Amino acid sequence: MKESLDWQSSEIVNIYDEVNLWSAPFGRLLLENIPMKRESKVLDIGFGTGFPLIELSQRFGKEARIYGMDIWEEAIKRTREKIRVLGLTNIEIFEQSAEKIPLPDNELDLICSNLGINNFGNKDAIYFECHRVLKRNGSLCISTNPAGTFSELYNKFSNVIDDMRLVRSVSGLKDHIDHRGTERSIIAEIEITGFRLSKKANDESVIRFAEPEALFDHGLIRTGFLEEWKKLIPPDNHEEFFMLLLKKIESEINRNGEFIITIPVLYLEFRKV
Repeated sequence: MKESLDWQSSEIVNIYDEVNLWSAPFGRLLLENIPMKRESKVLDIGFGTGFPLIELSQRFGKEARIYGMDIWEEAIKRTREKIRVLGLTNIEIFEQSAEKIPLPDNELDLICSNLGINNFGNKDAIYFECHRVLKRNGSLCISTNPAGTFSELYNKFSNVIDDMRLVRSVSGLKDHIDHRGTERSIIAEIEITGFRLSKKANDESVIRFAEPEALFDHGLIRTGFLEEWKKLIPPDNHEEFFMLLLKKIESEINRNGEFIITIPVLYLEFRKV
């Protein structure tokens, strides 16, 4: 058994940001459902600043072998620091895309990706590569936010686009919404690469706002969404569009006391057959 960790120490404070609220609901659903067995060989694709990679390492135990793949250089540095402070010895990190996994055929028991497929470019190549390195009956387990994400906000987007007669933005918004895929389409695109669905679980998360400006000033929105939203609207119309959008959100807050955006949380587990 390892020694206790002092919560007051600077090292522990430095690494104590286990997981942000955006990925937490997805990670919880994933960790509650993945198949577990001793001495597993596990790959986490797209672990960012260490979640769920480090949690997998600690839950599967020292006899397991845990691999992590990511291309986010600064996040990997943060993860390595957490690994050092926690004294974890069963993790190996690959700083590269999952289109090429540096492991032999039929090597792994489990591959996880928490919100990773949202950022995959060449998805088919990655799924085929996952199929190659998994053992027979090995599992590919993912969490993702499918179509329906932020539906309340996108309804407001659509209303303002119609009000302003921004005809070219109509198809752009539709493509932006549809790119996430439905539960059915995500299952189909993975099964075509040789996997079979073995389990699924659904949940839902919400983010609540008391002011319309708070939504667009939120760190999550500014980091992951705002630039893509701006691309949907002609630059000359940005100021008017977002002013009208804020007014529509303000009206709802005045009626209901808050503005809520919904995030569907989906867990899918596949077996290599």
